[in-house]
Amino acid sequence: MNRLLTTLVVLAVLAIGLYLVLLAPVKRTYTFSSTAAVTSVPEPPGAAVFDLAYRGLDTPDDPLSYRSYWGFGGPDDDKDSFVQAVKKQVNECTPVYNGSLPKAQWAVVELKDKKPIAFYFDVNADGKISDNEKFLPTAPSGSNFGYPYAFLTSDLTIRTENQQEVPFRVMLVGSAYGGDEISYMWSPCCVLEGQATLAGEPMKLFLYADGFSGSFTQFGGCAIALVPAGQKLEGYVSRSTLSSLILYQGAFYRLKLQGTHAKDSAVRVLVEKDTTPTGKMALDLTGKETLKSRLMEARLDGAKDSTIHLYTVNAEPMLPVGRYKLSSGEVSYGIENNDQWRASFNEGPQFDVKAAETSRMDLGKPVLSLKAIDEKDRYTDNAKEQSTYAKGTSIYLTLQIKGKAGEIYTEFARKDAGSNNAPVKPSVTICDSDGKQVAAADMEYG
Repeated sequence: MNRLLTTLVVLAVLAIGLYLVLLAPVKRTYTFSSTAAVTSVPEPPGAAVFDLAYRGLDTPDDPLSYRSYWGFGGPDDDKDSFVQAVKKQVNECTPVYNGSLPKAQWAVVELKDKKPIAFYFDVNADGKISDNEKFLPTAPSGSNFGYPYAFLTSDLTIRTENQQEVPFRVMLVGSAYGGDEISYMWSPCCVLEGQATLAGEPMKLFLYADGFSGSFTQFGGCAIALVPAGQKLEGYVSRSTLSSLILYQGAFYRLKLQGTHAKDSAVRVLVEKDTTPTGKMALDLTGKETLKSRLMEARLDGAKDSTIHLYTVNAEPMLPVGRYKLSSGEVSYGIENNDQWRASFNEGPQFDVKAAETSRMDLGKPVLSLKAIDEKDRYTDNAKEQSTYAKGTSIYLTLQIKGKAGEIYTEFARKDAGSNNAPVKPSVTICDSDGKQVAAADMEYG
């Protein structure tokens, strides 16, 4: 018999344990003063006005550093003029690629005894080596930086999607793996900063770029941080997704952006207290048995206003009137109390917040489904799902748990005897048409 009919049977520890409950060098710096050109509009009375200036970071572990790193595969570098220019001057080197920097996609790391000793970056994007385009390793200011090698460029000019030339700075970090091999990753290394008085207190506001796009003002893509002006910056500066609606000291504020980040202009941020009526959002979790539950955290996005991106840790958050989407969250629940299990989910429902009312969402009653495709088609668009495969075929299985409101559950954990949450691993068993086990394995989160 050329083909083997296989019946995919999922025996999930997740389903058994959970469903019983739920189924139911010199740097050249561009300087921008707070008086740089900004598109002028009347300022709302009482608004905090932050005029932002560009700031390149000088150490890899600066408290304002991004803590986010990108690795890029790349095409053949043999024809890149800058790479070839460097290779004529150094004996041992490794080209590194960043496709998000169109003007200078290729850079080079010089090695000695297989260890990075210098970084070459085409700052002026002319395909040649200039005296200011070789950068030596930059040491962190403390001992907790996780990468043994770090290089920071001077300020350079990159082109945004709308073809504006803007100042920017990048960092390259490296770490060893597999012996002498070095893995390299990139990070933005600059912010916009300004100071104003908000709610009676002098505050500093920082904007973080959306990757290497050169944009610091993209709602939903960039990030924002508010820090008391007198507070020393150390460790890690907490930040959140840039949103036109922000929550500060228990009150909501509307954030407006003016101007652009460019060599001859600057960004102004207006922060004005919001006076929109408010209501509450609450969540109910439905199971086979009656459950006690509470919302631990949630990411809320504007369903109609795409500039709104909020994060809340309140079980029943108060929100300005409007329509929102519960994009992701974590809920704690149980039968005896609301802290026996935890579940994380994405793709929650939309909901309306009305003045002085509580908008309730009904989640839960998850349904377990399994999809199977030929493993060689794993990265193919519209790969065909099948239930019958030839003997010996490698099959790629995808498990999905969807709730009654369309939410997709991504992880479940059960509270152990201590205070930790232990993730539950689903088990998968594959049987033939006679019910005989063919294969079995525990699935990993990821």
